[in-house]
Amino acid sequence: MIFTAVAKMKFISIIGMLDKLWEVAELCGKTESFQPDDVNSFYSDTRNFFPISAKNEYTQILESFKGSLDIANIKRKIVSTDGFEPTLDELKEYCDRTGEKIEELISKKLMAEKDVESCRRLIEETRHFCGLNVELDKVFACEYIKANFGRLPKESFEKLEAYEDNPFVTFFPCTVDDTHYWGVYISPIEESSNIDRIFSGLYFEHYEIEGMHGTPDEYNAQQKALLPDLEKKLSEAQDELDRFTYDNYSEILRYYSRLEQLNAYSTIASKACRYNNSFILVGWIPKELEKELSSSLSKIESIEFEITNGSNNKNHMPPVKLKNVFLARPFEFYTQMYGLPRYNEIDPTKFIALTYSILFGVMFGDVGHGILLLIAALIMWKVRKMPIGKILIPCSICSTVMGFVFGSVFGYEEVLNPLYKTLFGWEEKPIHVMRAQDTNTIIYSAVGLGMVLVLVAMCLNIYSCFKRGQIGQALFGVNGIAGFIFYGSLAVGLVCQMMLSIPVFSPAYIIALIVIPFIFVFLNEPLSKLVAGDKNWQPKSWGGFIVENFFECFEVVLSYVTNTMSFLRVGAFVLVHAGMMEVVFVLAQMIGGTGYIITVVIGNIIVMALEALLVGIQVLRLEYYEMFSRFYVGDGKAFTPVKVNIEE
Repeated sequence: MIFTAVAKMKFISIIGMLDKLWEVAELCGKTESFQPDDVNSFYSDTRNFFPISAKNEYTQILESFKGSLDIANIKRKIVSTDGFEPTLDELKEYCDRTGEKIEELISKKLMAEKDVESCRRLIEETRHFCGLNVELDKVFACEYIKANFGRLPKESFEKLEAYEDNPFVTFFPCTVDDTHYWGVYISPIEESSNIDRIFSGLYFEHYEIEGMHGTPDEYNAQQKALLPDLEKKLSEAQDELDRFTYDNYSEILRYYSRLEQLNAYSTIASKACRYNNSFILVGWIPKELEKELSSSLSKIESIEFEITNGSNNKNHMPPVKLKNVFLARPFEFYTQMYGLPRYNEIDPTKFIALTYSILFGVMFGDVGHGILLLIAALIMWKVRKMPIGKILIPCSICSTVMGFVFGSVFGYEEVLNPLYKTLFGWEEKPIHVMRAQDTNTIIYSAVGLGMVLVLVAMCLNIYSCFKRGQIGQALFGVNGIAGFIFYGSLAVGLVCQMMLSIPVFSPAYIIALIVIPFIFVFLNEPLSKLVAGDKNWQPKSWGGFIVENFFECFEVVLSYVTNTMSFLRVGAFVLVHAGMMEVVFVLAQMIGGTGYIITVVIGNIIVMALEALLVGIQVLRLEYYEMFSRFYVGDGKAFTPVKVNIEE
C-alpha cells in the first residue's frame, strides 16, 4: 500500500539466569536496534517481580569525563572499540587521571588568560591619564585629600562653569575622545561626599586605578612591556593543552566510546526485572533484525526467548519507525511535528509530500522565484544542514513548473508568450491571472481542488479505520463511507448544477445520496456499537440523543463548508502574487531610469520572501486542519532504540 511506510516491529521477551543478563544486554545493545520496554506492563501477575537494583556504574564516570572533555573543547565522537575491553577500575582510573590533567592545563590557561586580560585592561585605563605628571601611589596615600579618576561627558564638562564659586569642583582633563573627557578631580576628605554628589549628577564615571605605581605614563609603559611575556605564557599554555589533546586524542576517544557503549548496555540491563534467580527483559526490534538476533541469542546458554508480531500485543502499541522513500523522507519532519502515526495507522508522509509540493507550487507559481527558491533550498540543505531545505526542493520545482503554466517570470506576465507560440502555436499564455474570466476559473479550480483533497482524506480515513478494526467509523462516520457519499454527492451536484448546467438534484438523487447517508452519519454512534456487537447499542434517551446529535451534525455540515472554503486561499495567493508584482512595476515606472531596475529587484526580493513564508505556513495549515484532521490520529510513540553510533 502506497501509504504504508511504518516499519514492521517484533516484540521480544527474554528470560534467563541472572548471571546471563549482562551478556544479553550487551548483545541487544550491539544491534543498536533494540528498544527495551516496561516488563511489569506485559504481565498480569507481577507480585514476585522486582526491579534490577544494580546501579549503573558507568553513568557518573561518563558524565564527569564528558564534562572534562567539553571544558577543554575536545570534540567527542564515537569510534570503534573492537578488542578494547578495559575493566571498570581501569576506566575510572584513566578518566580520573585524564580529567585531572585536563583540569590542570585548563586552570593554567585560565590564569594566563586572566593575567593577559588584566594587563590589557590596565593599559587601556591608564592610557587615558597619560600626561598627568604625578605619582599615583603617592596621590592615593594622601590622608587629607581624595583623588577620583574617571571620565566626564563633554556636555557635563561645559556645565562646570556653573560651579565656579566652589574651588573644589574642578576637573583636570588628561585626554579626550569623541564623547568624554578623561581626567581627575580632587577634593578634601571632609568635602568629598558633597563633591562626589555633584560629579555624580554630572554623570562622572569613576575608574578604580588604585594599586598603580609611578606616573600614569610610567605604569602604562610597564604594563606594555609586561604584556608580551603574559601573551607568550598564554600561548604556551594553549600549546600545551593542544599538544596533550593531539597526543592523547585517539586514546581519549576509545575510552569515551567504550564508556558510552557500556553505559548503553547497562541502561538495557536496568530495564529488566528479577524473578527469583532469573531475569525477564522485554522490548521491540525491527522485523528485519529477527533472524540475526535469534541466531545470536540461541548461542547463549540458560536463556529462553520468544519473538512475536508487534500487532499481536493488543494492549501495547508498538513503537513507530518511519520508512519512506528518498523523495518523501524530508516530509517526515512535518509528520513528526503533528505526531507520529500509530503502529496500525497509515503514515501520511507520502500524502503530505505530494499535496504540500503541489499546493505550494500553485500558490508560489513563478519561474524566476521558483529557481531562486531552489538555489536557496540547496544552500539551506547542503550548507546550513536545515531540514526545511530538503522540503523546499520539490516545492521550488513545482513552483517553477506552475510558473510556466501561469506565464510569470519575476512578475513579468508576458515574457513567455514567444515560448508558448514556438512550442504550442499559441499567441499568448493559456492563463491570464488578472483577467476576469480566468480569475473566476482560478477561484473555482481552487475550491474544486479542495473538494478532491477532502474526499481523498476521507478515503484515507476509511482505509485507516478498516485497518484499525473500527468498522462502525469506517461505515457511518463523518469521514467514513456515509460521510464520503454525503459530501461527494453534494460536491458533484453543485458542480454539475452551477458549472455545467446539468440538473442532477432530483428527488431520487437527494434521498439516496444525500438524505440517507446523512441519516447514517446522524446515527453513527448507535450503529457503530451495533456493528461492534455491543448489546447496549441504544442510547439511554432517544430524545436527548436526537437533540444532541442535531447540533453535532450541524457542526459537521459547517465543517464540510469551512474546510472546502479554506482552499480559496490557494486561488487567492495566485492572485495576490500577480497583484503584488503589479504594484512593484507601477512603483518602478513611477521612479524610472536606474531606479526602475533597483525597484524591480528589491520588490521581487520582498515579494518572494514574504510569499515563501506565508505560503509555507498556509499550505501547512491546510494539511493539518483541513486534511489531517479527517483521517489522522498521530499519537504513536517513536521507536528509540538504545544506540551508540560508530563514526570512523
